[in-house]
Amino acid sequence: MAPATSPKVQILAEDPVLREATEDVDAAMEGLVAEAAEEVKAAELEEAESHTTMNSLGTRVTTRKNSPSPMTTTPQPPDKEVEQKENALIRRGEEFSLSGLSLDDFTLPSRPSYGTKGRPVVLRTNYFQMISRPGAVIYRYIVEIVPQIKSPTGNVNRRKTRRLIQLLIANDRILQGAGIATDFGKIFLTAQKLPIEDKITLFQKFFEPEDEGPRPNATNHKITLQPDGAIPVQDLLNFVSNPPGTTSAGFDKAEILQALNVIVTRTAGTTPDIYGGGNRNKFYNHPHDENAGFPLGRGLIALKGFYTSVRTSTLRMLININVANAAFYPCINLLGLIRLYNPNSANDARSGVETFIKRLKVSHKYIRKRKDDANSVMKRVKTIEGFSHPHKGDREMPLLGNSQQIKFACPEIQTSGKITVEQYFLRKYNIRLARPNEPCINLGNKENPVFVPPELLWVEPGQQYNRKLSPDQTSGMIEFAVRTPAENARRIVNQGAAMMGLSEQNSNLLAFGLKVIPKMMTISGRILPPVSIQYKEKNAPKSFMPERGSWDLIGKSFMEGRPLRSWTYLKFADNDIGRADVEAFMTITRNSGLTCDNPMHRDGIYIPLGVDEDANDQTIRSNIETAATKGIKVLLVFLRDDNAFIYSRVKYWADVKYGIHTICSVGTKIRRRPGKPRPGEARQVIGPGMVDPNTAANIAKKFNLKLGGLNQVLPRDKLGYLQDGKTMLMGMDVTHPSPGSIEDAPSIAGVVASIDGRYGQWPASLRAQTSRKEMIEKLDEMFGERLDLWRKHNQGNLPERIVIYRDGVSEGQYRTLLQEELPQMRKACQVRYSRGKQPKVSIIVCGKRHHTRLYATNTKDANPRTGNPHNGTIVDRGVTMEHGWDFFLIAHHAIHGTARPTHYVVILDENAMNADGLESMTHSLCYLFGRATKAVSLCPPAYYADVLCERGRMYLYREFNVSDRGTVTSGAKFDWNRAPWLRDVHPTLQDTMFYI
Repeated sequence: MAPATSPKVQILAEDPVLREATEDVDAAMEGLVAEAAEEVKAAELEEAESHTTMNSLGTRVTTRKNSPSPMTTTPQPPDKEVEQKENALIRRGEEFSLSGLSLDDFTLPSRPSYGTKGRPVVLRTNYFQMISRPGAVIYRYIVEIVPQIKSPTGNVNRRKTRRLIQLLIANDRILQGAGIATDFGKIFLTAQKLPIEDKITLFQKFFEPEDEGPRPNATNHKITLQPDGAIPVQDLLNFVSNPPGTTSAGFDKAEILQALNVIVTRTAGTTPDIYGGGNRNKFYNHPHDENAGFPLGRGLIALKGFYTSVRTSTLRMLININVANAAFYPCINLLGLIRLYNPNSANDARSGVETFIKRLKVSHKYIRKRKDDANSVMKRVKTIEGFSHPHKGDREMPLLGNSQQIKFACPEIQTSGKITVEQYFLRKYNIRLARPNEPCINLGNKENPVFVPPELLWVEPGQQYNRKLSPDQTSGMIEFAVRTPAENARRIVNQGAAMMGLSEQNSNLLAFGLKVIPKMMTISGRILPPVSIQYKEKNAPKSFMPERGSWDLIGKSFMEGRPLRSWTYLKFADNDIGRADVEAFMTITRNSGLTCDNPMHRDGIYIPLGVDEDANDQTIRSNIETAATKGIKVLLVFLRDDNAFIYSRVKYWADVKYGIHTICSVGTKIRRRPGKPRPGEARQVIGPGMVDPNTAANIAKKFNLKLGGLNQVLPRDKLGYLQDGKTMLMGMDVTHPSPGSIEDAPSIAGVVASIDGRYGQWPASLRAQTSRKEMIEKLDEMFGERLDLWRKHNQGNLPERIVIYRDGVSEGQYRTLLQEELPQMRKACQVRYSRGKQPKVSIIVCGKRHHTRLYATNTKDANPRTGNPHNGTIVDRGVTMEHGWDFFLIAHHAIHGTARPTHYVVILDENAMNADGLESMTHSLCYLFGRATKAVSLCPPAYYADVLCERGRMYLYREFNVSDRGTVTSGAKFDWNRAPWLRDVHPTLQDTMFYI
């Protein structure tokens, strides 16, 4: 699944250098993640002064004070016993044939070998080894909670379920002590078998942590524990120590990993002020402190936390810990939060405030335990339904009524008539409101509202914001998230491991027969050599060797430049780009190898803009339509700013309706940035015609690709499996609606493919499909379109081999992909190939949304400017799959923060590739992303597919950004019959790289 990006970043990140720098913010940002670097020397965790406390379930929690940096000592070498076992399993795996297996017996292709190419290195990784005591067994029980008086929904919500289980553990004799873990939902685990045979039923009354005990009328809950079997941990160790196909009957890896994850996260899940951020394997420390967190603006803060997951590799159980970042609501007064969100429009129903605070948990402390004691207040946590609205049975209720307007009958205070909310709080609680004119908050429901002034409510901690961030908030999150490798490693070792209780003295882990080695693991890796690339120099092909994965275009021209004719430029209001800038741009374009005619309008086309979106949309349409009627084929568009709506409408009208290639740039960014003046010199003034050569060259690269040209190629002898030109490479991706989209907004599926053996042109097929469906629905059509275009460019011949890089598919979907997408590929091939000559297909799944990080342990193995491992660093053992064929590759030079490797998993290989061949081919291809002068992090077929899907989102911008516009009727759904776009683009652009 392609991560959804904010519109602002979509525009700014057209330069892949910026994109590579913004990869590693948390998944909570729907894919806006910031990636890159500072110097890393890795090292072991050393023993340090410790402080032991008890969490809410009685587990000892050890935290380290003044721990040394994890990057300061010499690492131990990788475990040779494990590496010998890995090699032995390869040999044994060769004896196990997959030829007889059906998809019902789904097994990933076995690793044919381990890679050997490249210079060996030792790396540290953010995994900790977990050891199990021989014979350790986990006993599993299923929890069911039923209130004696049924709630309106017929069940108990998550917060109450969690509290009830806490009370049960604290109060029931047979459940106390170490050796107990729960997900506070349906799963209950014990280290010793409970003294029950069938099931046990317990009763527990609910009360809040602040209460001394249950109230007299508290609801009693029947809690049933049903035995659900014993889980021998040794079964998992046997599985990771033997070849595929030798698993004992009834073995369920997912069940064991689920149980281990529940046990490992028990410490974090039961420690005060630590909250799961909407995900049970991510935890954030959020104290009751108004100043906690990094301010993102508009009422949100950013918090750092940690992700944790139990994984397996050959011979080992591992715990993966990584830094996580997410946006949260601050623990402040609710009225203050509303003012932060929108200082000027809190009383405006259209301002979005109600959506921002809806379902937020807030607390109040005005109810007294004893009527005669003003200090004996009780904290009550409630959920916001919304602002005050007219409700059934009360026609006098005003919209957004405040404490002086809302009236209700209250016999205990006034025997006749009605009193206002303001009067009620004054007379019952002696509270004089400071802001009685603010709209009241409904803490009940629509049928039975309970109105409370917002100044009396406080936001509860630990509430993650799961909607789309604004562009400014996104920029703030990136600033907050980007940290150096050394800093990230220190956080993981010193804070993350402590938060998770990963010490050798964790009493609960020991009770389950588990022990964690509190040291970051070391593993073997290799650094693949850089790949030479070819441009033209003086009209002749010439190879160049990149330095640290990057190069420039000085003295070079494109391998195959295309003529830029029938073109002009368009500029929006408040934009002083003019003739001198465009002439300077044309000079650079011609030097890059394009034949560039003068623009059809020497002074460009000027488009005025107002404040009304619909009027601006029609103005854009009219001008692009006029350009099309005059025969203009290419438009260089200078935007006045990074307004995503304007950008999206330019792309929609030009790509979909009128068939004009467009490249957009924020106007003044094409000019050079002034350098820092030397002492005594005046600051340089940048004016018309002073064009930044890099920006102009980037635009030229896109023009050439859109027009069918080749920017750079690999020397034929570096193509490996691709040398004979008979292999078609394909990239596939699906992106899904982000928070803030209209209900049932579609997912976008994209397929790109090479057209010949030079691998420089990647036309595409694009479709909207069922919302949030990851598998591509119309793949037979899209796959067939790519085969037809290959045949058109290869004298009627079809490819003999097809290698597919499929982006975004999770581990649990591998089987589904082969069941749903592979048959559609076969169908498209059967129509076009003669019987007996079907192509051999290989499918490699690419993943960026994982939590494996690699750290250099020697300065010579790290980039001296960033501290990240050198580009070309590859790992295919130590933390890779015990059964299957996968590897991690850092192909790019990350420029900020901690580099994130791409994870490649082979799920089908009919081409019988070997490890060195596939790894080298994938690495080499990363130098062929046509709009970059650098190796990129994601193999270009998948990268292009990701960019393609984002373009599809632009065609449905209004449908994907409902919350930003606030003009769609509540309950509105995506209408497939009236949608402005559902597939592909204008016929004149269909066989081009229109999306680049």
